[in-house]
Amino acid sequence: MVAAIDRIFVEGVLAVVASILLFGGSAYVLLSAVFGPRMGYLVAATGFFAFFVILAAIWAFGAPGTPPFLGPKGSLPTWVPVAAGEDLTSPTFPVIDEYPAPPWKAPGKAETAQIEPVTLEMQEFLATQAAVELKQAGMEGTIEPDEFQVTNIRFAKAGETKLAGATAFSATGGREVEVVAYLDPGNLSLPSYVALGIAVVGFLIHLPFLDRAERKRKDVLTGGEQPPWRGPA
Repeated sequence: MVAAIDRIFVEGVLAVVASILLFGGSAYVLLSAVFGPRMGYLVAATGFFAFFVILAAIWAFGAPGTPPFLGPKGSLPTWVPVAAGEDLTSPTFPVIDEYPAPPWKAPGKAETAQIEPVTLEMQEFLATQAAVELKQAGMEGTIEPDEFQVTNIRFAKAGETKLAGATAFSATGGREVEVVAYLDPGNLSLPSYVALGIAVVGFLIHLPFLDRAERKRKDVLTGGEQPPWRGPA
């Protein structure tokens, strides 16, 4: 599995490098043949960053018919289990004491898609906790996540924090416990905004140099002094 991941990573890096050399490099070669190496670079770089600004802006803000954040994505929202026990209480989130009674609610249409990720994260959490308890007891063995049954999933909110509660037990026997998780909202938009910032900075850095080079070129074309010839471009 690790070898497969390494191969995919290497192939991805090579594909990116090859695309930059083929598409960006070919454009630079043509421009440098016409304008010279320095002017060709400034034209190519300014055009690239201008295009990058447009693309990154669509990533960050979307467009008509195009939702935002379709480009590089940051951390996705993830359910994070924090505790499991027979009678959970929390001074930070007192609503946990009320599970499964109101204000806890059964999954509605908005929460139906969250049932599977909540179940998987809770199973993984319980398996990890069970492995720790076995090790502390000096016993050998492994516990698979799917050995735990997660039922009676309920959702609630504590301020702006979304919570999920459930009842779980091991299929091989054991006590029934309550499990609570909160939704980490992640940071899906961060890479898009970073890309937009890089694009804007790159464009603003290259634009004045391109303007200056273009003014010098106009002066030469309109009768100014041409710089000494230093060989073919």
